[in-house]
Amino acid sequence: MDGKCPDRESVELIWFPTGGGKTEAYLGAASFSLFCRRLSDKNDSGTHILMRYTLRLLTSQQFQRASSLICAMESIRMETGMAEKLGNDPFSIGIWVGGDTSPNKIEQAKQSLREAKRYGEDKYSLVLLRCPWCGIQMGPVKNPRSGSNFIIRGVKQIDDLSHHCPDPKCKFNHKLPVSVIDEQLYKDPPSLVIGTVDKFASLTRMPEARALFGINSEGKRIKSPPGLIIQDELHLITGPLGSVVGLYETLIEELCTDRRIENFTV
Repeated sequence: MDGKCPDRESVELIWFPTGGGKTEAYLGAASFSLFCRRLSDKNDSGTHILMRYTLRLLTSQQFQRASSLICAMESIRMETGMAEKLGNDPFSIGIWVGGDTSPNKIEQAKQSLREAKRYGEDKYSLVLLRCPWCGIQMGPVKNPRSGSNFIIRGVKQIDDLSHHCPDPKCKFNHKLPVSVIDEQLYKDPPSLVIGTVDKFASLTRMPEARALFGINSEGKRIKSPPGLIIQDELHLITGPLGSVVGLYETLIEELCTDRRIENFTV
């Protein structure tokens, strides 16, 4: 957690065989890092982890697994007295991918829901099909009163769209700490953002994405920047794709640098 630690200039390569548990390993590192940030400053919420993939399908699958971790962390934070140490802001997760996988705007999400009620899962773009905490089914299910229509389980449409577990006995029946709409991510940046490398290219044309790096609409830093970047499936970034991705690394590194620390004097 020390941004000036000399070990940050080193690179170590660890080889994991298929099925060796690398996902569990970096999710463990993610939870440790998130807890450390809150224990250092319980009010320093905002995005702390960027988890990047190259394939959108894989991103959606890993989002479900990472959501279970975030629910476990949020369950700990909600325990009596833990808010004194971990703050009142929930641990949360968001998915940041192309519009074909998850909606960019709330209005697009509402349109997706209207179509899903008619055509089912093929038109459902809100990603989660099971509660990441208890595993109960979410999303479109056949309407028992009308065999040709569907009902949507686990999505609240009051004022704003949000996920919740449809099981009244689940701890997250009121609300799940997940966001799948870009517009919501910028409004309330989640603790962990999981996305595709091509989405990060939109940083140059979407100024509102600065919120994911702790910067407000006036260009001032109000939260600490992300402290951990996890790049999964690195071997897929080869050839021209790797060259393009590399062009954005300087920008991302700058956005993840907290100049407030460098300018601090006693």
